[in-house]
Amino acid sequence: MENQTPAPIRAFQILGGMMNSFILSSLIKNEVLEAIGSGMSTNDELAKKCNLNNNVLARTLRYASIIGLVNITENKYSLTEVGLSFLKNTPGSLYGSANFIGAPPWRDSWMNFEHCLKSGEPAFDHVFGQPFFQFLDTNQEYGRPFNHYMTMMTTMVAPVVAEAYDFSAFDKICDVGGGQGILLKAILEKSPRSKGILFDMESAVEENLIENSSDRVGIVSGSFFDSIPAADCMVLKTIIHDWNDENALKILTNCRKSLNPGGKILLVEQVVDEPYTLMSLFYDLHMQVMLGGAERTKQEFKILFESAGLKLNRIIPTKSPMKIVEASC
Repeated sequence: MENQTPAPIRAFQILGGMMNSFILSSLIKNEVLEAIGSGMSTNDELAKKCNLNNNVLARTLRYASIIGLVNITENKYSLTEVGLSFLKNTPGSLYGSANFIGAPPWRDSWMNFEHCLKSGEPAFDHVFGQPFFQFLDTNQEYGRPFNHYMTMMTTMVAPVVAEAYDFSAFDKICDVGGGQGILLKAILEKSPRSKGILFDMESAVEENLIENSSDRVGIVSGSFFDSIPAADCMVLKTIIHDWNDENALKILTNCRKSLNPGGKILLVEQVVDEPYTLMSLFYDLHMQVMLGGAERTKQEFKILFESAGLKLNRIIPTKSPMKIVEASC
């Protein structure tokens, strides 16, 4: 159905998008939405609980009602379904994402989006003088919560990926850039005869959730830009979207070189499909801003695979926004 909102109002809604994010981030940071979700319903209760200015809080929540976060009934607040999506413990919560958008590394990078538009480079490197992950390693006040958020997201996605694909045909499965090994652990639980390799930088695998002494799993440290352990199946969850085509090609070429005959390479990624969604196109530009990467279409994956000497076989949906992109030699 065609949007019936007058064009000037829609234009103002677009203009106010960044301010909406800052307001939401402040409400989350000061646990206002959590307090409403726990049953506090009046402005006085919320202002006292969250140590906020009573007058400005009331005006902020009035604005929050217009953008669909809260309902106001007889001067009492409740969360809408949209507002509930930002609570900490809600399945699929956007709590972490909203927190990051308002924090300096994310906020300041997006405020320099023009640098991406003109240069094709990530705005983050331009603003902070170093790549995103290097910055997180040396600024743990941002690195710790980001790593926790990524762990939480992987924990939610891992079971649905393991369920959506039959890994039992593979003797050896390598989780490339697998971090703590959450996905590999879920896959091996579904495929009890398979053995696994957890492969990532040494700092990433230090706190792995897989016993190194296990006779089913080997833990190998290194860079996927140098070489990758040989395996029958290589799984790369949200790795390729971090990189531009040049670097993605290097990773996939190294995967091909180490892939055993008849093996498969599986990318766990969002795939940008038509009709486009706001979420997929936002994350596409977000990857550009922060890392110089991209969320790719089926055709873009096909071209990337062909450049690496691979062929795209199929794209398998999961019970999540992620899909499994299967390739082979």
